Amino acid sequence: MEYLTRLLAHNAGKKGFGFHPLCKHLRLTNLCFADDLIIFCKGNFNSVRYIHDAFKRFCDSSGLSANKTKSNVFFGGVKDEAKLKILDLMQMDEGTFPLKYLGVHLRPTKWKAADCGVILDKLHKNLNCWASRNLSFAGRAQLIHSVLLGIRNFWMGIFILPSKVTAAIDKCCRDFLWGSRGNRSKLHLPSWEKVSSEKVGWNWLS
Repeated sequence: MEYLTRLLAHNAGKKGFGFHPLCKHLRLTNLCFADDLIIFCKGNFNSVRYIHDAFKRFCDSSGLSANKTKSNVFFGGVKDEAKLKILDLMQMDEGTFPLKYLGVHLRPTKWKAADCGVILDKLHKNLNCWASRNLSFAGRAQLIHSVLLGIRNFWMGIFILPSKVTAAIDKCCRDFLWGSRGNRSKLHLPSWEKVSSEKVGWNWLS
């Protein structure tokens, strides 16, 4: 991968190559982790040709090649005529967003509520496992803080989540904490604001 990165950087310095608009300042051409690779460039034929030449040289030298059935080309603001030329050169299908990379769904715009199904699915998967257990109020509160809100905070550290999704997450946590039957909830002993507030623990040693 270091060799491929050097080849891409070398070709990126040639006349006619254009960086992706959001990568130009960093002069970034690629991101790679294990067997996942993303290559960025401006959406014109010359830039893609330089990328293709570097990758072909890498394949010829290393004996490695891309699995084109699992690879895609993603476009943004590219005319159809240019798309067809690029797809014919790369011999790959056009991909659609959101793009999944390292388990994270990426898209060129802010996340929409429809893209956040993966987060709610993770929450419901945990809740379905815990629903049959006879847990105390304190036990449910601990699971909410250590697991459910941990999942929410992980995704919020990557993306700005729509308020509709954060409200749905809070509702899942509240229903699990207090229990609910249809549209009716059990008695709320403490308020949700107190339950979800930050807590500080002390360990005194004598």
